[in-house]
Amino acid sequence: MTTLRTGFLFLILLCLPFLLAARDTANNSRDSIKEITGRGLEINTDQQGVKVFIDGIERGITPLSLDNLQPGEYNIRLNKEGFKERNFNITVFNFSRLLVFMEMEESRGTALVSIHTGELVNKILYDLQIGYRTITAEIFGWETTSITLLIEEDITKEIDIFLQPAVLKLENLSQSRKRFNPQNPGSLGIIEYRFSVSAPGFGSFTIMDTDNNVIYFKELESFTSRIQQVQWNGRDSEGNFAAEGFYTVIIEVTDETELLSLNLETEINYNTAIFPMFLENGIAGLVFTPLPHVLPKGSYQLDAGILFGDFGLPFKTGLRFSPFENFELTSAFNITPGLENETGWSISGSVKYNFFNKTGFFPLALSAGASYTWAADKGEYPLDSGKGVGFYSPISLELKQFSFVICPIIFWHGPEGLSPDFLLSAGILYRNSWLTSGLSAKYEFGLPDKINQRFLTGAEINIFPSIFIFSLHGGIRIQNSNTRGYCGLKIGFIY
Repeated sequence: MTTLRTGFLFLILLCLPFLLAARDTANNSRDSIKEITGRGLEINTDQQGVKVFIDGIERGITPLSLDNLQPGEYNIRLNKEGFKERNFNITVFNFSRLLVFMEMEESRGTALVSIHTGELVNKILYDLQIGYRTITAEIFGWETTSITLLIEEDITKEIDIFLQPAVLKLENLSQSRKRFNPQNPGSLGIIEYRFSVSAPGFGSFTIMDTDNNVIYFKELESFTSRIQQVQWNGRDSEGNFAAEGFYTVIIEVTDETELLSLNLETEINYNTAIFPMFLENGIAGLVFTPLPHVLPKGSYQLDAGILFGDFGLPFKTGLRFSPFENFELTSAFNITPGLENETGWSISGSVKYNFFNKTGFFPLALSAGASYTWAADKGEYPLDSGKGVGFYSPISLELKQFSFVICPIIFWHGPEGLSPDFLLSAGILYRNSWLTSGLSAKYEFGLPDKINQRFLTGAEINIFPSIFIFSLHGGIRIQNSNTRGYCGLKIGFIY
């Protein structure tokens, strides 16, 4: 008996690693069947829409719930095209509910595709889900060809695709901006043109003015890929800035047998300035004063920053972009961690339309806009005007690199009162090709019954040598005779 017990113990120890491995394998599967309080059967799978057959009868698709299934033993079959069938038995009891979850495994096959391009043959092995699948061969210099085949489980299909040499085509000429200012910094003062070709060749890039004079010409490198791009910095062949106006851009390509060309129009406008702004209260401008300027169509700014003061460390992200000419949308999202572990948040946005932005004899810029801010409890951003609806109209005097701006704002705080607050702000903006700086101030006051008035002022600087923005700002807040300081920084990019 002792020998038998010893042998049995040795057998268990010998098999223990294999039993543990089997247990680990079972645990790795997400399949599960368990009982809970209730009645009936519930079947779920990791794939939606799996057909459920119970004793050979289709009862629906997953997720499936059967509350009135009679107690007993049942055969379950799960079926979905492209997946291996699952088949198992269950027992449903009278006073419990059975929860079943099954993973569906894809049924897959392979296709060995031989792509013939002249004397060269490229072989590619595809692992695909079963069913009809379309394989497309697309190689530069050859006509795109597609073939559809039936993929069967655990079977390798062998097919050949014979490609024909492509005829040269020139298509899809586009530009990153229709209007641009070459004096903007870095890549903001460059326009990019893109086009596609279907076969090897070479070409040229030509810029012509309204009198059909060629002001810039460039030979393009031989084409080795489908998508091509070329840039223009708004200068002529001698490196001088081109004059304001409209220019015709001509792309010509040839394979020595045929000459193809496409053209489009580009405008140079030195009043089209792309520069960053602060996005307080969801309104683009100086920190405390909206500006009348808007981005050119298709441009955008995205940034994030943090504020330091006696109000925690509010974090804000902002976005401004121009979907249409003279029109700009701005939004901002703020998270304010409280000093007592209470965190609030707010979201704000605005729309702005620029009526005119002139220089010279009549150097004024004027816009009008509307804003909305919603804030959770203790989520108001310290430099914003609070939650509510506002209407504003900034007007600025444009003198060379300076903008002197004033902006009245009418602001309703909603349920807190029907009478509006009146906000008056003013500021000075200095702008050159890669830097802006400014001073701004805002005074918030209301009707005679308003007692909670604020005065805010600050200075700011934005550095943007290219598309990246680095900003710093700081100032003071005066509210009910209390004076507090603040400072903040942000980073972002502008295009």
